[in-house]
Amino acid sequence: MDLRVVKTRQIINDSFFELFNTIGFDNITVKNITDKAQIGRKTFYLHYMDKFDLLDSIVDKKFKELEDICEAKKELGLKEGTKIWFDYFEKNKSFFNRLFNIQIANQYKKKLQLFIANELKKKEELEHLTKTQPDYELFIQFFASGVIELINIFLTKKESQKEHIVSQLVYLMELFTERSR
Repeated sequence: MDLRVVKTRQIINDSFFELFNTIGFDNITVKNITDKAQIGRKTFYLHYMDKFDLLDSIVDKKFKELEDICEAKKELGLKEGTKIWFDYFEKNKSFFNRLFNIQIANQYKKKLQLFIANELKKKEELEHLTKTQPDYELFIQFFASGVIELINIFLTKKESQKEHIVSQLVYLMELFTERSR
């Protein structure tokens, strides 16, 4: 990719993040972004259709990072892998907290739920469920929804402790996988 394109997108992303953290997504305009980035509107529209397209692009990058984490933690145990996942959310707490509180938050929560469901389907511990549980899809969706809620609790409650949430999530996963064998 052309270095000028990379630099321009980085400037747009940096400007967007600063505005996202200060005035919130619902109040951001393309004009705010272009003023902050010191670029013309035409330049912005060469890269993104609108602020929603820009946010989609950023969320896709975050989910790609999560996917990379999932791939890298395959060899770790359930507890350590889950901790790494919540470390990522802790590191990006401000972003996800704000993302889950915008007007179109449900769109991104659904996307994350689908991502989690797909990751759960890859788990060897759950492979046997297809044979033993007639409602395998229902379980996957139910569990993914629960993970979303735990992430939301972690992001919003000051007193929520990552270690406690991780241990509870691991316990529930182990409880279900043991009972269904």
